[in-house]
Order: sequence, then C-alpha cells, then structure tokens
Amino acid sequence: MSSKLGLIRTGCFAFSGVLFLSVVLIAQDKEKFAQAQQQNKEALKQYTWKSRTELKMKGESKNVTLEQMRYDLDGKLQKTPLTGGAEQQAEETGGRRRGRRRGSLKGKIVEKKKAEFAQMMKELGQLVASYAHVPPEKMQAFLKGAMVTPGEGDNAGTLRIQGGDVLQEGDAMTIWINPQTSMMHRVEILTYYEENAVKSLSEFRSVSGGPTYQARTTLLYPEKEIELIVENYDYAHVGS
Repeated sequence: MSSKLGLIRTGCFAFSGVLFLSVVLIAQDKEKFAQAQQQNKEALKQYTWKSRTELKMKGESKNVTLEQMRYDLDGKLQKTPLTGGAEQQAEETGGRRRGRRRGSLKGKIVEKKKAEFAQMMKELGQLVASYAHVPPEKMQAFLKGAMVTPGEGDNAGTLRIQGGDVLQEGDAMTIWINPQTSMMHRVEILTYYEENAVKSLSEFRSVSGGPTYQARTTLLYPEKEIELIVENYDYAHVGS
C-alpha cells in the first residue's frame, strides 16, 4: 500500500511548483516573481522535514506512512520511512493466515481487487500530477478566460485566479497568490476520473523567517469514498 500512496502523494507534492507559468504570465512584475520562486525553491533544499500521508476509505483510516524528507547534494528529494504504516503492521501479524488462503479462489479474488485498487490509485496520482505540468498552450487558454478577483475570508489579501477547461472539459482550477511575497497560498482543482469528480486542495505555509512550503494537500474521490491527506511539517534548517 505504501507504494500506492507514494505514487499519488508525488502528484500532490508536485503542487509546490504548480502553475509557475500561469503566475508568471499574470504577475505585474514577472522577473520579480520568477526570482522569488527560484529563491524559495533553493531555500527549501536547505531544510529537512517530516511528511505524513494518510489514506482513508469511507471515513476510516486504512494506511498511514511517515517519512523524513531531505534534498541530497545533487538536489534530489530523498525520503526515509519512519514507520511501516498500518498495512505493513497488519501484514506482519496476519501474514500466515493470508498465506494459507492465497491459493484459494477467495484469495485470488482478493488479489485481483488489490491490483485493481493499486491501478486506480496510480491513475489518480497521474491525474493530479498532470495539473502540475499544464502545457503552455493550455495554460494560456486558461488564463485568457480566467477571472481574477481579490481573495476573501481566510484568503483575504491574496489574488484569486479562477478558470475552467484546463485539461478536461468541465474541470476547474482556482489559485490564490500572495501578491506581497509572490508565493502560492492555496490551489484548488476540480477534475474527473472515469467521469467521476475528483477534488484536490493544497494549502501553503511559510517557515518562520524562511521559505514557503506545501503544508497540506487533500485529495477526495467521492465515488469510492477515498480521501488522501498529505501533511508536511517540522521544517528544520540543515546544520541548525
């Protein structure tokens, strides 16, 4: 299960750099924005942090993984598991029982369902990730029809950009940007998987006196009552 979570959390985590082109195109000071994003990206490489991923089905937690995150000297993100996850623990305690039934018809059906679930999770992950890499021509079309308004409520002080038909007909995307820092504040996606609604919401925070990071991403797939939550926290500067 942890590998399934990895596929989809990669798509969620990719929103730390999502829509870079869109903001560059609409920002009044494009050079300033681009510079701020690059500096923020480089600053994050000087930090380690923890990432918690939880999979819920029908409101019940099915799997939780905890990883230590860091960038290596080559600038590649490295992940070190801190827990084995709920499913791995179940494997250790119930492995013998499952081993006895794997050869049975029931066991084969269970394995088939697990494979189908893994494929669905993989495709959901790929769908989410696709919004982090919108082709330039599609992004330009999105911006052309997007509505730009001031953020309200908890998003007061931000710039709200909302539009649709980004990658699929009928999908929608809303971005909130902090105009003072040129950093992402919130990104919300409504799209479709096999004609069923999928919603992704990413929220950003800033380390005290440091860079902005993707604090929490929630992916919802109501058709199967699936909820995936990725949280990043405990940011510490390397060497501090």
